[in-house]
Amino acid sequence: MAVNTLQWANPWLHRPPSFCQRVEPTPVASPYFVHCNAQAAQLLGLKAEQLSNDAALRCFSGDELLPGMHPVATVYAGHQFGIFTSRLGDGRAITLGETRGANRETYEIQLKGAGLTPYSRTLDGRYPLGAAIREYLAGEALAALGIPSTRALCLLGSRTEIRRERSETAAILVRMARSHIRFGHFEYFHHRDDVDDLRELFLFVIEHYFPELLDEAAEKRPLRFLETVIERTARLIAGWQSVGFVHGVMNTDNMALSGETLDLGPFGFMEAYDPGFSPNPADDQNRYQYDQQPDIGRWNCLALAQAFVSLLPSPTIPAGLLRLYRQTYQLHYLQAMRAKLGLQTQHPGDADLVSGLLSVLARSGADYACFFRSLAGFEPGRGSFDSPTFTAPLQNWLDSYQDRLGLEKASADQRLERMNRVNPCYILRRHLLDQAVQKVEKGDVTELDRLLTLLQNPYEEQTGMDFYSLPQQKASVAGGVVKPSIGAAHAGFPLKLQPSLPTIKEASENEIAD
Repeated sequence: MAVNTLQWANPWLHRPPSFCQRVEPTPVASPYFVHCNAQAAQLLGLKAEQLSNDAALRCFSGDELLPGMHPVATVYAGHQFGIFTSRLGDGRAITLGETRGANRETYEIQLKGAGLTPYSRTLDGRYPLGAAIREYLAGEALAALGIPSTRALCLLGSRTEIRRERSETAAILVRMARSHIRFGHFEYFHHRDDVDDLRELFLFVIEHYFPELLDEAAEKRPLRFLETVIERTARLIAGWQSVGFVHGVMNTDNMALSGETLDLGPFGFMEAYDPGFSPNPADDQNRYQYDQQPDIGRWNCLALAQAFVSLLPSPTIPAGLLRLYRQTYQLHYLQAMRAKLGLQTQHPGDADLVSGLLSVLARSGADYACFFRSLAGFEPGRGSFDSPTFTAPLQNWLDSYQDRLGLEKASADQRLERMNRVNPCYILRRHLLDQAVQKVEKGDVTELDRLLTLLQNPYEEQTGMDFYSLPQQKASVAGGVVKPSIGAAHAGFPLKLQPSLPTIKEASENEIAD
């Protein structure tokens, strides 16, 4: 099977013209494949070499689309850093359509960086090569850690020059997800008081992406839909927190209904444990730093629920929705942290055990990933273990941890094996990412290929690859931005909840589109 044998459709074509507009990709100069993702290709029943032929290159560069592809760009709104922007949309993403994978799942395929759309506004619709590489690797790193994310079939480079902070070449990221529909799609019609289109969008979404809700009575569907999306969102962010991932721009237009990580711009995997870690220098209010992500997830779900009030039986958002977010988040976060600690059973003091450890790590500046990987080798009775940041508070915590392990039935070897299956040896560290980008920009893809291979197998230690498992010497935090913590001394546990959305303000139409 090759790309040109896949069956394509685009359900957006059957929606009202207010939902999207037809748009043709603008080809780049001298396109070439930077990399093809064999693992993502397998989801479509393809091999990497079936992506890297001339027909696929012409298709994904926008030169010659395949039968059944009818590209569109969709419109949406969103809260950007808490301020409402009434009209955003796919400024540099063009949806080619969707196709069914080998696992019978349907995947929507987008070209990110394929030129101007009606929603590009003052920008050029292009994607710099360096940024595209970062998203390419981040999606794979998250997916391999078991965290839902958009992924990329392949990455194309070109000779087309674009200007950002410096002169760069344009890339096209061929992105795939079960759906790229965002919270902001519903916000767009709600804030325009367009109830008819809001209802039409809702029917489209549940018929196409949430068919299980069609078994519900019509009047119950909006509430059940919100519950489903809220649960997915809470589970997603619990996953982020457990691995130390920071999205960087958790605007509502960057939140997918599918519960997949979407729009990976200034992201970062936390290295030295710091609750105030942010990879985004533009976030001068610390809104999206590590320990704020759980609360912002709830904030965004409230914004989505607000967009649904005209479809609910009562104009008041049910309080149970917000309790559902908190309960789901805490359940899945604590489950993930128990697994990282090698605990199989549940006990009342587990939340305190986790909070106590994170407080110790925050004071010591220990590397988050390395600490948990090392902790797998802890042997009860020794009273210590090999840690470069060993401190008296850590010893006190280890005493409590040893007592807790006494409530488990597994042997030390069994626990070691379990912990190494959930605590990665390799994460996408900033210096590794920068190194790969610099090499590719010079025409060398060997580092990209090596790093991708490790990230797609993050739990398996590879001989001679110690460089990729350790933090960069003299680098304190991945992401390059260290900000003072304004929250608790741990990763949003217990969760802090704000009572309501702040006043919604209109932002300028000149806000930067994604």
